[in-house]
Amino acid sequence: MTFFKKISPRYIVLFFSLLVVGILTFFNAFSGGELSLYDLRFKLRVPLRVSPDILIIEISDDTLANLGSWPIPRDYHAGLLDILREFRVKSVVFDILFSEPTFYDEVFSSSIKAIGNVFLPLALDLKQTQKGYPYRAEKILADIVPLLKSSVKGFGQINTLVDSDGKRRRIPLFVEYKGEFLPNLALRALADYLNLDITKIKFKRKKVIVDNKLIIPLAEDYSFLVNYPASWKNSFKHISYFEVLKTYADLKEGRRPSLDLSLLKDKVCFIGLTATGTSDFSPTPLENLYPMVGLQASVFNSILNKKFITSGGFAFNLLVNIVIFLLSLIISLRFKPLSSFFYNLALGLAYFLLNTLVFIGAGAWINLFLPLVIISVVYVGITLFRILQEVRRRELLEKELDIARRIQESFLPLKLEEIPSLKIATFFKPAKFVAGDLYDLIRLDEEKLGIFIGDVSGKGVPASLIMAQTVSLFRVFAKDNTSPSGVLTKLNKELAKVLEGRFVTAFYLVLDTKEKKIIGSSAGHSPVIYYNSQEKEVLELEFSSGPPLGISEFLEYEEERFSLNSKDRFLLYTDGLTEAKNKKSEEFGLERVKEIILNYSDLDLQGLVDKLKEECFNFYKGTAQHDDITIILGEVE
Repeated sequence: MTFFKKISPRYIVLFFSLLVVGILTFFNAFSGGELSLYDLRFKLRVPLRVSPDILIIEISDDTLANLGSWPIPRDYHAGLLDILREFRVKSVVFDILFSEPTFYDEVFSSSIKAIGNVFLPLALDLKQTQKGYPYRAEKILADIVPLLKSSVKGFGQINTLVDSDGKRRRIPLFVEYKGEFLPNLALRALADYLNLDITKIKFKRKKVIVDNKLIIPLAEDYSFLVNYPASWKNSFKHISYFEVLKTYADLKEGRRPSLDLSLLKDKVCFIGLTATGTSDFSPTPLENLYPMVGLQASVFNSILNKKFITSGGFAFNLLVNIVIFLLSLIISLRFKPLSSFFYNLALGLAYFLLNTLVFIGAGAWINLFLPLVIISVVYVGITLFRILQEVRRRELLEKELDIARRIQESFLPLKLEEIPSLKIATFFKPAKFVAGDLYDLIRLDEEKLGIFIGDVSGKGVPASLIMAQTVSLFRVFAKDNTSPSGVLTKLNKELAKVLEGRFVTAFYLVLDTKEKKIIGSSAGHSPVIYYNSQEKEVLELEFSSGPPLGISEFLEYEEERFSLNSKDRFLLYTDGLTEAKNKKSEEFGLERVKEIILNYSDLDLQGLVDKLKEECFNFYKGTAQHDDITIILGEVE
């Protein structure tokens, strides 16, 4: 247990991720998608070369229209074989089951013997086993009529393997039946074509060797991947069954033939059903309806030309999937999400192109769909992990900022000082968790109240720290000094030593309720708004304003005195109020503040403060608050 505790969690996650990749590869996950991309690569490549020795004689619509419905009488087959013998074909492969005896079997058998190189099919009840060679049969589903079977040069099974999507991409080259291995029909004909002994076979890992001369690659399940050269119309040369018979009759009767039968010489003729509506069609990688006689011809052509489709196998595919996983992981961890998206997209496109080129050039079928899924999952997984990390980081930051906000609030007055003949109402709203605005109320004696307001340049945590320091220094200096200018001068001297490139605008006002006057000093702060209750007017009190605090420690500040009447009001604020912006980037403005104070002078102090913030909030509704807002409204009774 101690050992596992020492392992970094990231290595544990990596180990289990690689384990999942291995499991997905082993169980061939997403096989449906892999098969679809397998078919796509078939369609993207140019048609393969087909052997000129292969000729398909198709029983198409014109044949059934002229000779009758299927199955056509076997004397026609006998007649066709006689023609093929006369024109010296190499061999004949019937992709037609002859499992039931008919009246014309004697004639057909005679023609088979006469030509001497005919191959017929049979169908087996295929079973897949877990031990030894995987394909075996316990019985024959459709055997060859004994008379015909004894006449042929050879026979083979025409079983195919159907994939999960219903398409036929693979066949068993051999099926074990009663201790013998029955070859595929096309392979049996090819062995005769190449003078190979089809009974001499050796199975090795992912290949079979025939007569110690012909090596044929197999998939891991011993199946053979059919390499269809092209679509039905664009691959093998094919002629009509009926047209062969008609042309021969025309030659015998002296009519001009429609077909040159000399093309039959030395050909391997595959005869099969292609008529519309018949049952010998199946979906393949290239077409949804493909005649199965073309499958047998494709097997023959692929082995003859040694143009195979080879499966990468579990080990190689696992290696590829792991490499793709690690590359995508490195990209996703190293770059930001947007850059990572494009780099992963480039990785996927590059792998798709390389994989497709390898398939087209070398016939190697390597996993494509699963690696693309791996790239997608890794990118999405890492991106989600980063998002969760960022959410967690923000949550922690918000908690820390909430603590900072509470600490900052502790520097502000918890309750307003009660002084006879004076009312005070305030409002404070940070633009972020913590603010750079500050204010303080300090009772100097029974009749005097100090009101301090300031605005630190910038926002957020740095400004809040300066705010806390400024309030602390202010309280120290204001306790023993009733002169606003004196307090600001001392405060500036101390702040200039610590504020590097920042500054604080401030205003300090001392209100004497007994004398009904205010003494104020400004350090670059907004003007005080004064409401004269007798004249019913709103004015801006002009205090001598010096530079903001913290710029230079050698500054001296001045102060001004103004007299007040009963019911007069004064407003101190920060520029977050007057410079609040709406969607059109228009500012709330000082004039609008003055109008509200004048028009709503009948409201009490708190009501007027509420009206100011209501009008301000409505003004910038739909946009973010861009600066801290502080309001201090006072009234002399």
